[in-house]
Amino acid sequence: MTLQVKLAAAALAALAGVGTLCPICGEGTLVARAQAAAVPQQLSDTATVRLHISGMTCGSCPITARTALKKLPGVLDAKVTLDDSLGVVRYDPQKVTPAQIATHLTRLTGYGARIIGDSAKSGG
Repeated sequence: MTLQVKLAAAALAALAGVGTLCPICGEGTLVARAQAAAVPQQLSDTATVRLHISGMTCGSCPITARTALKKLPGVLDAKVTLDDSLGVVRYDPQKVTPAQIATHLTRLTGYGARIIGDSAKSGG
């Protein structure tokens, strides 16, 4: 088999999720580890909470709030905007509650955090 055919076969195998040996060096472990690292783990159950965040006054404030939120175990993602003082946090409800998220944000940053009614569960 030529090198081009081996590379094409390896690419197809990788796309299909099939473990394969590297056609150049023969190593399979590194290829398998790289594939596993590239695929994020899917959570079976996540939830989203919306927060009204008061006290943010400049363009750096949303970055500060987002960084603080992401430090809390169980928070998977956080988006914060200054214009509408809104924080949208995706989290694992088995690890953290909306109230804990709001308290954590206030404790770390001093910003006020009020939960906005409609928390949504999503299988993801």
